[in-house]
Amino acid sequence: MSKISRPGRQLFIAALAVSLGACASIGSGVRVQQGETDLTACRTFDWLPASQEAASFGEQRVRAATMSQLLAKGYAQAAENPDCRITYVLSLQESSPAKPRVGVGVGGGSGGLGGGLGVSLPIGRKNRQSVTFTLDVIDVASNSQIWSGTLDTDFRAGEITQEEADAVVREILSQFPNHVATPEPA
Repeated sequence: MSKISRPGRQLFIAALAVSLGACASIGSGVRVQQGETDLTACRTFDWLPASQEAASFGEQRVRAATMSQLLAKGYAQAAENPDCRITYVLSLQESSPAKPRVGVGVGGGSGGLGGGLGVSLPIGRKNRQSVTFTLDVIDVASNSQIWSGTLDTDFRAGEITQEEADAVVREILSQFPNHVATPEPA
C-alpha cells in the first residue's frame, strides 16, 4: 500500500471538506418583522374572521397548532374582545422534478494526475411543494399588523399534515415572545 504525501493528504482533506460543506443543507430560518407596538399588549388571541366557507383540514391543523403554541407560551384564547388576532398565508409553489446531473473532476498530486466522472439520476423522486408560510399578528385596538413571522419550507403532499403544521408553527412562534404574566395589585 502506498503512502500519500503530505501535500496530497492536505489536498484530499481540503477537497473532502469542500465536498461535505456543499452537501450541507442551510435552513432559511424565520424572517420576522415587528412594528412599533409593544407586543405585551397582546395577552389574548383569536383568529381574524375569515370567509363564511368551511375551514379546510389544513386550516384546522394550522389553527390548532397555532393556538397550542400560544397557550404554551402563556397566552389565552378569547373569542370575545381579544387583544390581538392571528391570520396566516400559505404560498405554494410546485417544485420541478429533479433532472439528471453530470459532474467531472480532475486533480493531481505527488506527480500523478487523476480524473473522475459522476452521474446522478433522480430515480423515484416525487415533486415537492415549496411553501412560504407567514403568520401575522394584528392589534385589534389599532387594527394594524404588529408582528409577522415567515418561513420557507417544503411539504410532501398537497395538504399540510398535522406534523408539518406543528413543526412550521413551532418554528415561527419560537421567535414570538413568551407572555409574561403581570402580578395582580395587592
